[in-house]
Amino acid sequence: MSNQCPATCHSYTLEPEAGFKYYTLKEGEKLLIDRGDQNSLVFLMSGNFEITSEERRDYTVREGHFVFCFRAYCYEITALTDVEIIKAHFIAAGAACDMIPFNSIVGKIKKINYKFTQVAFNEPMTLLLQSMKMYLQNGMKCNHLHRAKIQEMFVIFKFFYTQQIQLRTFYNLFDRNQSFVSLVKNNAPRVKTVEELADICGFSIQHFNNMFKQEFHDTPYSWMQKQRIIEIERLLTETNVPLKSIIKMYSFTNHGHFALFCRKYLKKTPLKIRKEARAKRDTEQQQ
Repeated sequence: MSNQCPATCHSYTLEPEAGFKYYTLKEGEKLLIDRGDQNSLVFLMSGNFEITSEERRDYTVREGHFVFCFRAYCYEITALTDVEIIKAHFIAAGAACDMIPFNSIVGKIKKINYKFTQVAFNEPMTLLLQSMKMYLQNGMKCNHLHRAKIQEMFVIFKFFYTQQIQLRTFYNLFDRNQSFVSLVKNNAPRVKTVEELADICGFSIQHFNNMFKQEFHDTPYSWMQKQRIIEIERLLTETNVPLKSIIKMYSFTNHGHFALFCRKYLKKTPLKIRKEARAKRDTEQQQ
């Protein structure tokens, strides 16, 4: 009798929405965890690997430890020895058990100094991972099993890890408002469209739009347009950047197109805006 889930089963899936995957890497091989809609916990079952991301470069993880990979960043894992890895992926942190909700400790997030770091397995987590390794090696791809084990994992965090470790591990999730807002503000000047901004922040366009509305109370297009207006006004009033450079920077077709934009949103032509700003500065300097 086969121990593998039959592909005809209605709960069989190639990639559970929330679940686990098992990897083996030879020394020098790499594993890329790309930006996406899912978060990951990477459990190192044996060996040592080095992980690099926007958060921290060339950080060595030891056997029996795990790290949290936030969905908005890209992580590259390089095996320093032959390694075994179990990766848990999920969208939001939580579990069916509501006795100790994560929300109850989020208020303490500002009291810790976050840095990307590894955490050791404890006994309950080790037992969970050993059972999950057995299931994965036997081809168990049942959605029900994977979801149940993800929930078991979070119950272990709640009952068998301190609040400080929970906060340090899931800092980017607990502080997700700041993380998302920072991602958007840092990357918006580098792109021209909402689609490009969603992609560079590591989200699908639908998920990005939903998160954006929740955090900014505006649509991404409207917000980006407002930022564009603010920055163009700043360039005209506070700098001597040539108009032709601003036109090229913001992809206006010509000077007339730029002048129409300024009259519509700033109520004056670019030359008049700059002239008035210079006159104001001269007056202030004379006082």
